[in-house]
Amino acid sequence: MKRHILRASGALRHRLRGRHIAWSAAAGVALAIGYNAAVPLLVSNTDARATMERMLDGWSGGKTTIGGEPEIRFWPEPLVTLPSVKIVSRGPEPHLLAQIDRITASFSLISALRGESALDDITLVAPLITIERRADGTLNWQRPHWLIAPEAATQEDDSPFGDIAVENGRLRISDAFSGNGDGIDLSGIAGTVKWPSYGDRLSAQFSTMLGGQQVAWAFVCDRPLDLFARRNTPVKTSITSAQLTLSFEGIGHLSLTPFASGHLQLSGPSLGTLVAWYRGSADMVLPPAGFSIDAKVTTGGKSIKLDELQLTMGDAAATGVLDVALPGGGSPHIAGTLAFDRIDFNGLPASMPARPERSDRLWQMAEIYINGWRTDLRISAQDVLLGPLHLEDVATGVMVDGGRASLDIGDSTYAGGRLSGRVQLSTKGLEHGGRLQVTLKNADFAAVFADFGLKGPIPVGNGILNLDVASERAFWETATGDLSGRLTYRLRNGSLVGFDVHAFTDLVRKGEFFSLSQASDATFDFQTADFEATFADGTARLDRARFVSPSGTMSVTGMIPYRNGSLAFAGALEDASAADDQPLRFFVGGSWPNAVVTPLSVLVGPN
Repeated sequence: MKRHILRASGALRHRLRGRHIAWSAAAGVALAIGYNAAVPLLVSNTDARATMERMLDGWSGGKTTIGGEPEIRFWPEPLVTLPSVKIVSRGPEPHLLAQIDRITASFSLISALRGESALDDITLVAPLITIERRADGTLNWQRPHWLIAPEAATQEDDSPFGDIAVENGRLRISDAFSGNGDGIDLSGIAGTVKWPSYGDRLSAQFSTMLGGQQVAWAFVCDRPLDLFARRNTPVKTSITSAQLTLSFEGIGHLSLTPFASGHLQLSGPSLGTLVAWYRGSADMVLPPAGFSIDAKVTTGGKSIKLDELQLTMGDAAATGVLDVALPGGGSPHIAGTLAFDRIDFNGLPASMPARPERSDRLWQMAEIYINGWRTDLRISAQDVLLGPLHLEDVATGVMVDGGRASLDIGDSTYAGGRLSGRVQLSTKGLEHGGRLQVTLKNADFAAVFADFGLKGPIPVGNGILNLDVASERAFWETATGDLSGRLTYRLRNGSLVGFDVHAFTDLVRKGEFFSLSQASDATFDFQTADFEATFADGTARLDRARFVSPSGTMSVTGMIPYRNGSLAFAGALEDASAADDQPLRFFVGGSWPNAVVTPLSVLVGPN
């Protein structure tokens, strides 16, 4: 009997459990049907459109219209999509500020039940943002309501802003105020802005492609309202790419004349590849050495100052100060000092770059700089290597003013003497060449000619050399035959190695042709030597060459067509030991140093 009672109670429990499951399933289905039926009544297309338009109006300060029909879905999460969004400026003549392909945003059903229509996690898909600074300095974007006045910028504002993501964005920037008509057009922009409320921290991270390289930008500010309201506040920002890395941490504010003061760092693995990336071409005209800048930077409305500057370019390192002034009505100005430990120009490519096109960005930048900027830089270096030259304790100045550009070597040490000079570009433009002036005093010219690999009977000693040479052709096209100018060379207590004046005198007196090498087994010592030469069209004219020695005086004049290495000299030798006062006259022809000497008696024949 007991067994039958237990079996009956178990069957009853089984039937009750089955009914409970059935009722639960029915209740779930009813709730799902009610959810799908009730939620669209709580969140309508009209509400979503109006909410997004109000939100975008509040952000931008403009007028927003949504042209497409909003779409709302509730699974797997509530999401609204609003297509064809346009933001224009307010006023009688509205201008386009932004155009967005579509906007997606999530929303909370609980907020909707409360009558709140807040949208979160907003994504802008394919937005086109246009920023213009007009000729009068004003922007096309108007001040939004949340950008409160500077005097009230410390007040708290907990209005929600939220997070914004950008996919495949585009940014156009033009500046008619500065006269730069090229502008900036960035595409493929992706990133996020996180700003929980107007009184909270703002952080942004974006990336885009420039010249086939990905570039990332990051920005953080704890008091963004102060930043936008022109009150100084701490900021951190950085730009990162394969070719360039830049970071800044300090204080600043945003306005038509932004201000920043803090620590700036900039570096790149290769200056050559950076320039090639900027130019959009692989033409390597600069060395692949890395570079870096570390400085305390201060910017004002019209100036930038770099203090405690540490600059490295490959193996060269410098310290100094730079000031950049950007006056509204005058020429921009750069001034400062740089002290290098070592500058090695021999690291530059041996071959000159090909003729640049006027459309090349570097060419355009160089012309804008030379014609529009003023520069006054003082540069010093302990060692400078330039070809065979090894200069020490170099002090130079770079001057640019109104199309005039020059590099002045105020002082340096070379070959035991003092070297100074100037390199000046033509005022007609980069393609019209320039001028070089060099003075070398009290130098050991035997060491100078050895550095340049010059051979043959060359007068050396201690003295002074002045060289003034110019070309009307661009430096990348200039050949030796394009140079013109003047040279003076004065020596004292020197020698002409490889010249036997006594053997030379005897050979001239014989009245026969002879090779200059036949009088090369001794050294001609002189008290003074004086040279003057001019050159143009591929030919040097020796206007004066006079040697004074205890044994006599020798003078030479003539021509050197240095395009083919030939020469043609007429000379006279006054022998101090000769009984008569008649000088020995001769002619030198052929090529240097294997010249042929012809006594005058051979040319004029017997008496």
